[in-house]
Amino acid sequence: MNKKILDVLDNELIALLTEDGRMPIGEMARKLNVTAPTIRNRIKILGEKGLFKVSGLVDPDQHPDMITALVAISIQSKGQLDKILDKISQLPNVTWAGVVAGRYDIIAEVVCVGGRKELYQFTTETILKLGNVVRSESFIIMKSRQKWLRLPEGVREI
Repeated sequence: MNKKILDVLDNELIALLTEDGRMPIGEMARKLNVTAPTIRNRIKILGEKGLFKVSGLVDPDQHPDMITALVAISIQSKGQLDKILDKISQLPNVTWAGVVAGRYDIIAEVVCVGGRKELYQFTTETILKLGNVVRSESFIIMKSRQKWLRLPEGVREI
């Protein structure tokens, strides 16, 4: 499997869009000393290769009922950890999930706009339906800095 490589211009372009995702193409071109068509082409190629995605983010501290938690999960994987990770990452409230080293197998970031009740349902019903969960532990984010969230699919409809 070939590793996808970002060059200096790609990294600078992504850094500009990280600061301001609505920055005009012309302004990016001026700041990076390239043409506007070069910027458009780079953004298109990065998107097509799956290296870059433009996304809207929310500040969870500005939403009083929104709870963000890290849910650590122990799995009885039977050699299927990647498939289970895929299932967990597709659950309605999950913004991301990853396999970790340590006492747990997977950690998922979970966003619940319905408060504690929704988080409780996620941890006591939703993840248990996967059938491979041995135990889980939730770490509710009480306060954070520089934390912007992508809303997961399941909470966009609420």
